[in-house]
Amino acid sequence: MIYLLLAFTILHVGFYLVLAFGWRKIPALTSTSTSAELSVIVPVRNEEAVIEKLLTCLEYQEYDKGKFEVIVIDDFSEDRTSKIVKELQAKLTINLRLISLPDPKESGKKRALTKGVEHATYDFIITTDADCQMGPNWLASYAEAKGKNKFIAGPVTLKGSGLFSNLQQTEFSGLIGFGAVTINNDNPSMCSGANLGFEKSAFFEVGGYTNNLNIPSGDDEFLLYSIQKKYAGQVAFLKNKSAIVLTKAHSKLAGFINQRIRWTSKWKHNKNLKLRLTAIMFFLDYSIFLSSLFYALAGVIPLEIYLLVFVVRWLANLLFVLPIHRFLGHRKAILSLLLIQIIYPFHVLFMGVNSIFGRYTWKGRKY
Repeated sequence: MIYLLLAFTILHVGFYLVLAFGWRKIPALTSTSTSAELSVIVPVRNEEAVIEKLLTCLEYQEYDKGKFEVIVIDDFSEDRTSKIVKELQAKLTINLRLISLPDPKESGKKRALTKGVEHATYDFIITTDADCQMGPNWLASYAEAKGKNKFIAGPVTLKGSGLFSNLQQTEFSGLIGFGAVTINNDNPSMCSGANLGFEKSAFFEVGGYTNNLNIPSGDDEFLLYSIQKKYAGQVAFLKNKSAIVLTKAHSKLAGFINQRIRWTSKWKHNKNLKLRLTAIMFFLDYSIFLSSLFYALAGVIPLEIYLLVFVVRWLANLLFVLPIHRFLGHRKAILSLLLIQIIYPFHVLFMGVNSIFGRYTWKGRKY
């Protein structure tokens, strides 16, 4: 076991060092043009508590209001979401439209997004979620980055206070960084639908969500893979602090677990061999790391060797995550990453199993 532990530790450290170097290589996407016409699409379902804050953020964008529109697509909300949007149409000065899905049998986020793309006036689409907030230069950052890119993934971070929120923020920083580096290497792994942009024409050329329409999650990543496959070299990560989108961290463990089961459940549908192998190696790495703990406690492996491995892995992770965490506007990462180092093996094993067999609830619907 000790040889397996050391071998996978070398792979683990090497992996995170490559990611750390890769983050530093990602260029800032800028241009002299800020006149792009943009369609912002927001799929909603039961978002009465948050939709006004999002639309207010869009109202205060420092961007020509004649150059962008906001399309809210209601996915059969059972609360006051649609009523609030209609009230805001009379108050706000942005070009705000509300569209409702027509058929309850044809529901879900991907159908809502598709409907929004179909009704978009402009060719460059930006998507976000109703529970998000952003700074006043969010749209301008996309306009500057658009250029030749067919798909742009933007940075997302979590807001909240307390230990549980800090742990989520730190872990999510690593996920955003991993996605950013792989996108920059033209071998994308992940992105967030809370903050991304793409060309309308490219969306239809790759068939939109046709091949994964009945998979509840993955609206972001499946589209990323499809567009990258057709337009290699024209997919980018928007490494710009003005582009950061904030969404709320979970306050309860049950909500966090439910969200992560939803996220990981899409991996079994992923046909990218490299990503599948990466996921398998990731699972094996943490399985061996966790098993070695019990061997060390039983005296089979010298405890000092295990502790040394623990520290080396933590330092490698810190070297990668800390710059991203600071880019996203956070400071506390050293302690939270140390705690994650202890918790994460259990988290990975639990989510690995539930990604295949687990069930979850999303927006009042069970999957």
